[in-house]
Amino acid sequence: MAIKTLGAKAAAALDQELMSTGAFSIDQLMELAGLAVSQAVYRLQPLESGRRILVACGPGNNGGDGLVAARHLRQYGYSPSVFYPKRSKNDLYQVGLPRKSGFHCSSP
Repeated sequence: MAIKTLGAKAAAALDQELMSTGAFSIDQLMELAGLAVSQAVYRLQPLESGRRILVACGPGNNGGDGLVAARHLRQYGYSPSVFYPKRSKNDLYQVGLPRKSGFHCSSP
């Protein structure tokens, strides 16, 4: 199954365009990206194939997308474990996603 993707530069340009028009905030874009990732996982790795999923998150916006994806995967019935070795200091990532979402979040 082929999946369409954007390169890093194209994705950054799209994010900037969407935010500059005032149509979306960064947290709304993060929610949409995380939802899209979780839907792709659901299509490529159905629950019948296994419920355990590892989500590796860094300190940037992609890491935030990963936290959102893990939350959605949990809601679908998966058992996500989040590896989050370098946590962001940005308040947007401190809203309790790991604590409130019911998945294990670890760092070294």
